[in-house]
Order: sequence, then C-alpha cells, then structure tokens
Amino acid sequence: MRDPGPAPDARQAASELLRLWTAAAERAFAGSAHQPDIYLRTTRLVGAVAQRLRESGRGLEPLVEAWAEHRELVRRVVESSELLTSDGLDVEAVAGAAFAMRYREALEEVTLDDRLAALAQAAPGAGWLVLEESGYRPGDPFVPYRRLEVDPATGRALLVTTRPDETFTACVHTVERGRIDLETGRLASGEPGDGGHVLHEAASAEEREVWVTRLKDS
Repeated sequence: MRDPGPAPDARQAASELLRLWTAAAERAFAGSAHQPDIYLRTTRLVGAVAQRLRESGRGLEPLVEAWAEHRELVRRVVESSELLTSDGLDVEAVAGAAFAMRYREALEEVTLDDRLAALAQAAPGAGWLVLEESGYRPGDPFVPYRRLEVDPATGRALLVTTRPDETFTACVHTVERGRIDLETGRLASGEPGDGGHVLHEAASAEEREVWVTRLKDS
C-alpha cells in the first residue's frame, strides 16, 4: 500500500515555496526569447534538474527537503554531463523553474496516493465514496465547486462541478461520468461503451443531485 500522502507541514511548505518557484521560473525564461542559445541551455538544464528531483522520491517531502541545497543541486547536475552548463544563466531562476515543474508532478502524485489510500480504507459493500470535495456545494459563481465520487468495487466515478454562467450571476452545475483506475488512482472521462465524454448540465444544485442519483443507479 502506498503512503496516504505528505504530512500537512510538507503540503504547506511546498505551497508557500511555490510562489517563489513560479516567480523564478518566469525570470528564467523572461529574457531568453530573443536569445536562442540562452533559451536552449536554460531549458536543457531545467529539465535535467527536474529529472534529478524525480529521482529523489515521490511526493512533496523530497521536494521541500531538496530546496535547502538547491544551488548545490544545480551544480551537481551541471557536473554530471558535458552537455550542461550554467555559464551566463541565473542559477537561482533555473532551480526555481525545475522545482516548479516538479511541484506540479508531485502534487498529482499526492492526489493519486490520497485516492488510493481512501479506496483501500473503504469498508466492503460501503457503496459510493466521496474521494475529493472542495468549494461551495450549493453553487456560487465566484466559488467553484468540485466533488469526485467513486464506487470502490467497480471504479465507476462521477465528477460533480460548478462554473459561472455567461452573466456571472448564476452557476452551471455539471455531472460527468468517469472511471478511476483502481491500480493508479487516475481518473478517465467517460466509461467504456458510453460513446466517450458525456457531460450532464443542470441549473441548480437540486437538479444536479438528481442527475447524480440517476447515474449512480444506471
């Protein structure tokens, strides 16, 4: 069984560092659009550092821990290949860009691990399980709602969401059928044989939940 996810302090630390990493990533490529050589060397080095971060471990904890020595990390990566160089590059920005890239991947890994942990803990025959829920359930044009439910026995899933309508005065409520891979935790849209992506829309939370019940029973 995989770990249930990172400790709360790792999530918080990574979230706080993300602002720094994102700003650094923007800086890394900001001035290279008209300098092909700089752009190529920056892209190559960022990719190599990101790969080294992947090798350090799954999830957010290794990423947060690695930031403490990020400049040394870049130096070691540069020394690992004659194709890499940091000459003329902003090492801090290169590191930030690589960490921002790896953060998105690690966050997805955490999400998948959390899903699998919740599925593993589900009691046999318990029926549909809410894996993820965030936002304002009744619906608010400015507060998106998202809920992922799954049948642990089959992997059948329902993704329930809201979005603002064209006037931003009301919500469009949606229910989408999908399937959770019970081995990886990944969510795929649609179900085998249903013709692909099917999105049911409703004008209210009440109507939306009628669709939820109908699709669970179908």
